[in-house]
Amino acid sequence: MSQSLRELGMDFVADGNWERALGVFAEAVRRQPADHRARMLAARCYAKMGETERAVAVLHACAEGLLRRDYLLSAMAACRLALPLAPRERRIRETLARIHARAARGSAGRAAGPPPMPPESMYEGKVEADLMTLQGSELADQAILVLAAVDTSVSVDPEARPPLPLFADLERDAFVDLVELVDYRELKEGEVICREGQTSDRIFVLVAGKAEVTRQTEGEPRTLAFLGGGSIFGEISMLTGAAPTSTVTAVTACDVLEIEREDLNQLARTFPSVPAVLATFAQQRIARNLMATSPLFAPVPEAERAELLSRFDFRAVAPGEKVITEGEQVQGLVLVLAGELVVQKEDPGGGMVSLSILREGDIAGEIALLKGLRATATVAASRKTAIASIGRPAFEALLKQHPKLRDYLDGLSDRRLKMIGEAMRPLEILDADELVMEST
Repeated sequence: MSQSLRELGMDFVADGNWERALGVFAEAVRRQPADHRARMLAARCYAKMGETERAVAVLHACAEGLLRRDYLLSAMAACRLALPLAPRERRIRETLARIHARAARGSAGRAAGPPPMPPESMYEGKVEADLMTLQGSELADQAILVLAAVDTSVSVDPEARPPLPLFADLERDAFVDLVELVDYRELKEGEVICREGQTSDRIFVLVAGKAEVTRQTEGEPRTLAFLGGGSIFGEISMLTGAAPTSTVTAVTACDVLEIEREDLNQLARTFPSVPAVLATFAQQRIARNLMATSPLFAPVPEAERAELLSRFDFRAVAPGEKVITEGEQVQGLVLVLAGELVVQKEDPGGGMVSLSILREGDIAGEIALLKGLRATATVAASRKTAIASIGRPAFEALLKQHPKLRDYLDGLSDRRLKMIGEAMRPLEILDADELVMEST
């Protein structure tokens, strides 16, 4: 019933009939106080009708109700919608502080002060009339009694720590300021949120809805995963400059928060801890992805993969920078986190032969480490790239602890040595081989 009323209300919104839409959305909340989507839509109606103060009151009640249910991202979104209407509204900022405290509770090393107490509602939400039958000032006056009353129909475990990645690790004041800076977008089914191959300067946070992750394979999009509310993506591309390796498309109506690089730069001028928080968050996300997908970790028991990756050092590599130089000693194993490394070898004729391109999850340096050789090729970044590396002593200790890793790396190094040999064979030998094959 609540959803059908929202759909009816959206029909009035499409026609620009904000008063009729307000009546429908308010009635949806009267019948179901937990319908916070209808509350947010009703707040928009008040704003369009010029009743800014009431719009803010509704969004505040919406945020408080969502916070009580631990829908922290949606509560953030409600606050974000309220802030442009009332930038100095203290109760909105206090609610944001309470959202942050709720998410950050139990974070290691943080000594957070007590958050502000929840406000007492000025409204009880008790209205007997069907709000869809009212109009004018009577509708506006009666609807606010319902819409600005906080939904208290649920209580959550006070000891639980709801997930709110990235945001919970910021300082409280930095978190509050960031919410004011982010963009809030409503997307329709089929809209592309970010596209494979197109470098982005923003992080996306899926507040509500469902999105599909696809990657082009042999000219056709292949589904990799589906994302739900709470998903964060795009941070690796923004940090490294590497283009996204997949496309994310809304498969239902979606609410999305977008954090631009300039927002973070502005925030960092006031809160210097922000870049480190973002870098740590991105590294952790990369690590989880790699542990699930990189062949390097496949021979290692899943429970031991995180500890293995913790032995690596993370850093960014500038375009053109060499991580391994042909003929020189290799200092350790290199793992590509994001971006792209090009493997090249000197041609006896004086040029360079490109052997392969290494992308996310690929490794370099194993031939020299295993065979006791100097570097057999040069490995350099073709664009800004994030890598992880582990030094020779730690690498050798790793192989002793996980003997199956040696089997994988031995096989990989043998295949690569064969590939190098074939790539460097003189052209006339290749032609002779072809002639022999044709004559047999």
